Amino acid sequence: MPARRDFGYFRDPVCLASIGAYFCNRVLIKPALHHYSPFFHGHFDDCLLVPAALPFFLFVYRQLGLRPDDAPPRWWEIGWHLAVWSLFFKWFGPVVLHRSVSDPVDLICYLGGGVAAWLLWHFLPKSRVFSSRRLTPAG
Repeated sequence: MPARRDFGYFRDPVCLASIGAYFCNRVLIKPALHHYSPFFHGHFDDCLLVPAALPFFLFVYRQLGLRPDDAPPRWWEIGWHLAVWSLFFKWFGPVVLHRSVSDPVDLICYLGGGVAAWLLWHFLPKSRVFSSRRLTPAG
């Protein structure tokens, strides 16, 4: 595995690209589609959950001292968040809050997005522009 590099949290290129893709889908792609597309209307955003949301959570954990370093997200950090988010979005929301519909395909999209993000976070070349060095206290 390549040498560890500092993670840029919300300035990370994978996070920024995911947020950009989410807004492009919402503002440009969905309105331009004249027919319903199960992928763009229902699952594309689900694939972006981990790469777009996890860096914000990890940044807060780092600031609170709950995360020991600025390494890219570890597989167990992604897995833990996937488990909690899946439970919340696919059980608590639909069953307890009656606010959404449980779609098992969403879980596959969360997992696929998480695996893709992990691969990108660990195997993309290091970029100094997105480094976290100025985001966290020294020490």
